[in-house]
Amino acid sequence: MPDKSAHQPSVRSVLGLLWRSLVVGLGYTVAVMLGGMITQVLGLPVPSLAAGADQTQMLVGIFLSGVLIGLTLGPLTWRLTLPMAQRAGLLFVVLFILNALINVIEALFFTTMPATEQLTGLVTSAVGHAGLALLLAVLFRPPSVERGLLTALRQTLSQRPWTSWAWRFFLAGFLYVPIYLFFGIIISPIVLPYYQDLGMGLTVPGFEVMVPLEVFRGLLYALTLFPLIAVLRASRWRVALLIVLTLCVLGSWQPMLLVAWWPVTLRLTHGLEITADSIVHGLAIVWLLWTPAAGGPAEPGNS
Repeated sequence: MPDKSAHQPSVRSVLGLLWRSLVVGLGYTVAVMLGGMITQVLGLPVPSLAAGADQTQMLVGIFLSGVLIGLTLGPLTWRLTLPMAQRAGLLFVVLFILNALINVIEALFFTTMPATEQLTGLVTSAVGHAGLALLLAVLFRPPSVERGLLTALRQTLSQRPWTSWAWRFFLAGFLYVPIYLFFGIIISPIVLPYYQDLGMGLTVPGFEVMVPLEVFRGLLYALTLFPLIAVLRASRWRVALLIVLTLCVLGSWQPMLLVAWWPVTLRLTHGLEITADSIVHGLAIVWLLWTPAAGGPAEPGNS
């Protein structure tokens, strides 16, 4: 006769992940609404692309995207054995840069969207991501606090000379260019007509602008993910899985849930492109920046 009690811990874990993720979704929705109110108080304009969108549809998308982040990044947060404030701070930096700032930097050169409208999106995102980071840090607490963020960074950086880190970060930034161009060229015949029909103001700069811009964004990706790599204590492949998942969620899956007014074909195509891009890019970053010390046992007394 099977032992039913053997399944109870796993069932409790699944239910715990589910209810926490639902709370994250609700809290994220409230935080984004608060961010929208703040932009109104500041007198910032509503982005033209979102002005005509169905508000109920948008709220549902925000809630579902928050649940998705809870389901996927909640387990990652459990692995961040940092003090509460540092855990929340690291999560905010990762969420805000990878889910908002890095895209706005590109939009400044690839669209004609007014800078004030992009600022509106940044403010709303900052408040929403602050709420997300706090909820994740509070609801997905690690079993213990082992060391602080600065300790983890020092231990990881000490494994290689600074010259080795310099070329690794530079290569991480440079490699993003061929990855970005390869997948972008594949889908451009499909997505460009949609951008033109939707009036998104797409402008494609020349390579003299595009290449340094994408090298900078690639370097920003690497610098943002490096603290996560330093804190996550696991094998290279386990860390690679977590980093790739983070990139896929924040760069593709969650944004495609939010742009509910886009045609389904555009969302699916773009989502698949960015997912493939994130897999290759994430593997490259971990291959360059992971160290055995980052996956080794914790040193006692470093909290």
